[in-house]
Amino acid sequence: MDIPKPRPDPNAPYQKMYVTLFKAITAALYMIEDGEVMKARGVLVRAQQETEELYIEAGGPAE
Repeated sequence: MDIPKPRPDPNAPYQKMYVTLFKAITAALYMIEDGEVMKARGVLVRAQQETEELYIEAGGPAE
């Protein structure tokens, strides 16, 4: 059984989403190295929320 792959939405702001996540991951890695695990978690959760908002605002499916 072939599972259809969703096609990327050409209107989604992927570059901004990528940069947002990349910066958050980089910051979180430094926080983890410093023992600030919960602070790192907060940074990652917020970045996830921001990128989800960007995707939905661009007309991506809200599944």
